[in-house]
Amino acid sequence: MNVVFDLDGTLIFHGQPMQSAVSDALQKIEQQGATIFFATARPLRDTLPVIAKPFWDHQIIGCNGAMISKNRQVVDALHFDKDEIVEVLDWLDRENIAYLYDGLEEYAISTTPHHFHQDVKKLGRDPVCNQSARQQPIVKLLVLEEHRHEEVKAFLRTVLSDYDVYHHNGYHSFDVVPKNSNKLNALLRIGLDMNHTICMGNDQNDIAMLEAAKKAYVVGDLIRLDRDFAQLNKDTLITHLDEIAKLVSLSA
Repeated sequence: MNVVFDLDGTLIFHGQPMQSAVSDALQKIEQQGATIFFATARPLRDTLPVIAKPFWDHQIIGCNGAMISKNRQVVDALHFDKDEIVEVLDWLDRENIAYLYDGLEEYAISTTPHHFHQDVKKLGRDPVCNQSARQQPIVKLLVLEEHRHEEVKAFLRTVLSDYDVYHHNGYHSFDVVPKNSNKLNALLRIGLDMNHTICMGNDQNDIAMLEAAKKAYVVGDLIRLDRDFAQLNKDTLITHLDEIAKLVSLSA
């Protein structure tokens, strides 16, 4: 049995590292014979500091499906057309719209400041030069001004040939990623059989994988599914992780 977990708002909260009780519960699930995967909007760089060490070498879907890593290395990634994304970045700079973009390993930030830039720096790595980083593949653009999403999207439609947008409920920001970059497609790319996969998530970018899973768990009330699902919250998370361990044991 496979078990796939989102991170922010699902296993970790308010950007804080995974609590030991959650780590212990996940290890119990593995002890019952499950294979655990993580699927997050974070790139690998920002994922390792917030998950427990026993899971650092696990297969991780990052950047909403644009990045796949294993053993702490990026092994596969989708990226934007270079000329197109540079044109977008130039426009964002002219419009003084704050952003952050991710390459395969490094990241760069806008000259327009935003408090989220400092939050990312606290994870242990400083941004690289914005102009030089544009010469490398770019796998995700995080626009940090949700209130300007209509004008940003209007410009994206004139420049980018293929892309998807994911809004983050409660975070006042949205991701722009290469077309077909979603968590479900990434899970299928690595060969997961969704009929033997349990998924847990909480946000719009989790819906596709939750709809396709054998059993779905939704944390909080930000999303609804067109199927049966178990709903939980932060306070009942450990109880439901223990339930998953029992389900895995019964399926073994």
